[in-house]
Amino acid sequence: MKTILRVIVTLSFCATAGCSSNYREMSSELDNYRPPSYFQSIADGTKAAASLSTEQDLSRDEGRRQLAGMRQKWRKVSGASGTADTFYRPEPERFRRLSTAARSDAGAAGVLKRGYTLETLEMLTLIRNPGIHAAEKRLQAELQAFSQVAEIDAVLEQYTAFTEGLMTGVGPMKGKDSVRMKFPFPGVTALKGEVVDASVRAAAESLEIARRDALTNARKTYWNLLYVRKSQSITSETLSLFQRLESVAQTRYKAGNTSFQDVIKVTIESRILEEDLVTLTERTRNLESMLLDILDLPPDTAVGPPVKETPDRRLPALDRLHPLARDRRQELRRLRAQVGKMERMLELAETMILPPYSLGLSYYDDEAVLQAGSAAVKASFFDRTTAAVGAGLPKSPWFGTNDAWLKGTRSSLAALRADLRKAAAATDNHVRNTWFEMDRAVREEILYRETVVDLSKSALDVSTRGYESGTVSFADVIASYTNWLKVRLALARKISDIGVARAELEQAVGVSL
Repeated sequence: MKTILRVIVTLSFCATAGCSSNYREMSSELDNYRPPSYFQSIADGTKAAASLSTEQDLSRDEGRRQLAGMRQKWRKVSGASGTADTFYRPEPERFRRLSTAARSDAGAAGVLKRGYTLETLEMLTLIRNPGIHAAEKRLQAELQAFSQVAEIDAVLEQYTAFTEGLMTGVGPMKGKDSVRMKFPFPGVTALKGEVVDASVRAAAESLEIARRDALTNARKTYWNLLYVRKSQSITSETLSLFQRLESVAQTRYKAGNTSFQDVIKVTIESRILEEDLVTLTERTRNLESMLLDILDLPPDTAVGPPVKETPDRRLPALDRLHPLARDRRQELRRLRAQVGKMERMLELAETMILPPYSLGLSYYDDEAVLQAGSAAVKASFFDRTTAAVGAGLPKSPWFGTNDAWLKGTRSSLAALRADLRKAAAATDNHVRNTWFEMDRAVREEILYRETVVDLSKSALDVSTRGYESGTVSFADVIASYTNWLKVRLALARKISDIGVARAELEQAVGVSL
């Protein structure tokens, strides 16, 4: 029995040694194996085709990424800070703090009640003005067109590849990505993106117009409020003087030292000033109501007095303003965007309506089942071109209608370009007129402040001393006081006119100077 076991063990060792030698040879052959040349060429062709398909997909994805980039760029415009070409850019940190506090009606009312500077009023306008909010919503609505342009072509490509081009009856279940879907989709998609970009640019300029006009109204209201409140102070002070004069006139009349006409004159002036004071009070309420309208606040909101500021008297050079206005005026920029939009729309229509540069003779669709073999039902490529689809029937029977539409669009584009030239000329005239108003306001303010006010004060002092000495009549004293009142009111008006004229000049140019 032991002898039999030894024989079996010996045979097992011999068999195992042989298997180990054969395994090493087989492993070496597998490691060094190279496929035949014909198989390698087929594999390389498959990889090249896959690489080409990937590049084409990346090309379409790149177009969509460009659309997404344009959309992201324009999203920044809807913020209050705007872009580098914005009409007014507030101080960021202060604007952030005020924006947090003034979003609610109570917060904004608290800011106004404590008194406000011009800068505070400008920031409140950017935060709360409903016209600005409406323009921002319109811009956001235009931004949605980027998604429409990007997604509609993607849906069409998916339909063509997976539904229209799917052959379920013959061959493998795969989608047909036709070469006809490679063009003109990328080019047309790019044109659509440029059309949307121009449309969004026009909406962005409309937003800047809303900001500019709201800020201009707020600035003009601020300067008019300063004038009216200053007029109230001057009129109240002058009324007190006339009331004392009225008392003096009545005393002198009782003593027989003056006539009844003098008493009547000073009484009339006092009553007129009392009525003027009431009118100025109501005008103040009207201007405060205008502020509440600009800031979208309830009509019963209490408004404090504006903090007194001195207007900027620096007058910019007129020859510098004309080119600046042609470049920065929002209406001109919006018209340019509309012209660009119509140009892209016309190019898009010509691409889709007019005959293409290629006749399509070299287009080759991978439809091997239908194009190869004895059962082929269609040619691999076009071998002829036809002008008609039947007896006397053209291929594009509605081409004449589309061509007429193209001609009409070209005429509309020419008209829009003419409107742009007209608007540019009108802008030059508007800038000239507003510059003149500011120049006149500055000159007249200097005249009243340095000359007229001093002369009027001197005349009042001379009349008062002459009346005390008996050399000047009471009527001349009343006239001197009345002239002193008018001159002081005129100076206050001229100071506010500088601020108002500067606001209108900046509105005409399209940028805060």
